[in-house]
Amino acid sequence: MIFTSLTFLLFFLAVFGAYWLTRNNQARLYILLAGSALFYGWWDWRFLGLIALVILVSWGSALWMSRPAVSKNTQNLALATGVGVSLIVLGIFKYTGFFADSFAELLGRLGLNADMPTLRIILPVGISFYVFQAISYMADVRRGVLAFEPRLARVALYIAFFPQLVAGPIVRAASFFPQMDRTKRLGRRALIVGLRAFAIGFVYKALLADNIAPVVDQVYGNIDAYNNAAVALATFAFAAQIYFDFAGYSLMAIGVARLFGYHIPRNFNFPYASTSITDFWRRWHMSLSFWLRDYLFIPLGGSRNGRFAYYRNLLATMILGGLWHGAAWTFVAWGLLHGLALVVHKLWVTHVKPVLAPMIELPRMASWLAGFIATQAVVLAGWAIFRAGSTSDALSALSALGGLRDGGPQTLSLMALLVIVVLALDHALGVRRWRPHWRVLARPEVWWAGAGAALALALSIYPLTAAPFVYFQF
Repeated sequence: MIFTSLTFLLFFLAVFGAYWLTRNNQARLYILLAGSALFYGWWDWRFLGLIALVILVSWGSALWMSRPAVSKNTQNLALATGVGVSLIVLGIFKYTGFFADSFAELLGRLGLNADMPTLRIILPVGISFYVFQAISYMADVRRGVLAFEPRLARVALYIAFFPQLVAGPIVRAASFFPQMDRTKRLGRRALIVGLRAFAIGFVYKALLADNIAPVVDQVYGNIDAYNNAAVALATFAFAAQIYFDFAGYSLMAIGVARLFGYHIPRNFNFPYASTSITDFWRRWHMSLSFWLRDYLFIPLGGSRNGRFAYYRNLLATMILGGLWHGAAWTFVAWGLLHGLALVVHKLWVTHVKPVLAPMIELPRMASWLAGFIATQAVVLAGWAIFRAGSTSDALSALSALGGLRDGGPQTLSLMALLVIVVLALDHALGVRRWRPHWRVLARPEVWWAGAGAALALALSIYPLTAAPFVYFQF
């Protein structure tokens, strides 16, 4: 069930009506839980058992940890068991084929028989996201950040809350549980904020991302047939596509949650305005960045055990973060690239820049521009690897970006440049929090009319069959 489909609209209206017609807070919780089960089961009802298993394991692990007079060793065992089972579930469904194929390929290169059967398993939608939420709940209970929640239904709603179930943002239990107890009213402000967020997200997805996708697919479906300029334009287009697609989903999720009286965190903050790779990861998929920091980087040791351990932990975190995105070596390489870039940036800020600063004084604009260009170059190279269908395609795309190959004869329409213009305009208006100086443009009805026109345009060109979001495959 995709946010931009007619099916979702009908589903939402039914759940929305039942929710606000009911005044009992506990009954509302069960309405949302039933709606979330229907939403997830719509993809494939067989996977309801899987998400139920993850919910039961996380609840049981927290229960085990919270028993009276339980020792720290027992708490650690309970946490390790709960996290281990959750990761095994994720590993079986997401990585079985990847590791089997990689092992078979290794055997083949060693001259051994590599003709071995592999198990092809359907990837349950959203499994990466709800497993991470379950892990964060168990970890927070163990750390004392959160008290054990004895009511299973509340834990189930936290993990399965349908607005952000399949692609985030990743929500922390410490911020979600208190919201279940608050008396909720659908006021004018909540209605406007929720609808506005959903409308902007819809325009991002339907008007921009889905119309950029054919340009990207055309080139990355046969990279060697296109010249270097075409591949570069297609890579820029993919940078725009994945941003508008994923940021669009996140905004729609935030808007839908707000219409039910829940606040979920912002996930994007105009990432292509970053002037360092560190800044990029503070702006891109922020809920995942902070999750990796708090539940992977810090438990690995963070920066506690010296400089080498700090860089090692940073690199390991990004590699595992890349593998989380998908079961392919291209995603591992993407994570490795970003990990190396983060390490280089930390070395620059800590050791190189303080030495060079007294000797070379660059104008502020030149320093900003150098950081911006270097960051976008790394990000763009990363997106080429991320989008490529194989390692050979990734190498070909990187060679094209560097002008190191003889490209094919085909070119890409200059209309693709409009994608870059639209992306730049979106970030320029967003980062600067632009407001018009002309009095007529500052009137709310003019802004609403403009938003309505963009929404109408998106609806008019949107196909009857809604396209899935990019991050649904992760």
